[in-house]
Amino acid sequence: MKWIGPCTEEEVKTASMRMYEWQKQDGQRFQCRFHVHDTKEIEGAWAGLVDWISNYFFPLNYACGLRFNISITSPDLFSKLSSLELKKRSNYQVTTILCETISQAEAWLTQKYSEMN
Repeated sequence: MKWIGPCTEEEVKTASMRMYEWQKQDGQRFQCRFHVHDTKEIEGAWAGLVDWISNYFFPLNYACGLRFNISITSPDLFSKLSSLELKKRSNYQVTTILCETISQAEAWLTQKYSEMN
């Protein structure tokens, strides 16, 4: 999912729940274990959502097969700090991986897929 510009907490929750619906309907069927969030263009802090993501959104998705949350970090300081807080709260269910570029995320995914097969 690509995040762009400023987003309210409600907009983030709504978009996240659409991702959950996809994971529940299609992602689970195709054994999708990874979500990639391109937050390079998001503006502002979303640290107020870290609890909601960690304690509500991730457990829902974990039940449908999600194991890794890959986040391509924003140069926006407040957004980056929010990503770092989410990574700090990674748990045994869904691990957050931070990457600076899409290429780094692709390399990580390629490596992880080769380890799984």
